Amino acid sequence: MKPKRKIEPWLFLLPALVVYVSIVLFPMLQTIGYSFMDWNGIGEKTFAGLKNYSRMLSDKNLRTAFLNNMFFLLLGTVFQMFMGLLMATLLSGIKKGSNLFRVLYFIPCIISSMAVCKIFEKLLSVQPLGVIPALMKLMHLKPIAFLSDFKYALTWVTLIDGYKFCGLYMVIFYAALMNVSKDTIEAAYIDGCNWIQAYFFVKLPAIKNMFFVVLVILVNGCLKGFDVSYILTGGGPGNATELVATYMYKTAFSMSNFGYGSTLAVFILIESLIAVGIVKLIQKKFSD
Repeated sequence: MKPKRKIEPWLFLLPALVVYVSIVLFPMLQTIGYSFMDWNGIGEKTFAGLKNYSRMLSDKNLRTAFLNNMFFLLLGTVFQMFMGLLMATLLSGIKKGSNLFRVLYFIPCIISSMAVCKIFEKLLSVQPLGVIPALMKLMHLKPIAFLSDFKYALTWVTLIDGYKFCGLYMVIFYAALMNVSKDTIEAAYIDGCNWIQAYFFVKLPAIKNMFFVVLVILVNGCLKGFDVSYILTGGGPGNATELVATYMYKTAFSMSNFGYGSTLAVFILIESLIAVGIVKLIQKKFSD
């Protein structure tokens, strides 16, 4: 006997569905529509067909921003995942005061990006002399303007962005490690495993699915990275730290080209979907 359809579940889902459609689905469809237009944000919209997409394929600035974004993605993913796991591992071994350390580790996540960027701007500044250049001077090294040097700017932007969000992944990994069966760990110790062997061959395999959850969040976040790069360097020096999201923002709001800006937004959407799809395929392969 088939259960009767009830309206109650839909009533509970309705508020979340309305919010999702209003602030995610509708703006996304609207952006896709704008990507086929010539529009300065104020005047009349003119249908441009595939003109914006054709321009995107030959845009050298976009190519540079995309390559920067790939570096940002790779370094940011490795750094944040490693640091999140390291902090979670250290926390899992602390018996007293772990709540205090959890709060301290998580604080950068809840501080505004502007505050974090200004702190690091003062630390790395050469004029006036910041903490890190001052330490370099004490060690008889030539101070380097890390945020205005082509060789170092993107690396520092990536690491600062990673520093802000490491606490989030620490919480996820910590919760996963705390849920690993204590009986399984004790059995491993009884069988002769030391701490390192139990960690790498028992604990980490037990939370492998959590790595893919973190990876999906990281890939999405890094591909849409914007605030730290824009606040710290504005995409500079030159276009050394220009990311696709910062380039999209400048195109739409600084150059008043909302049509092409929307096309870049669609590009970010497509690359994010492809990247998450790849992660899911890898996860499926490891799960089989």
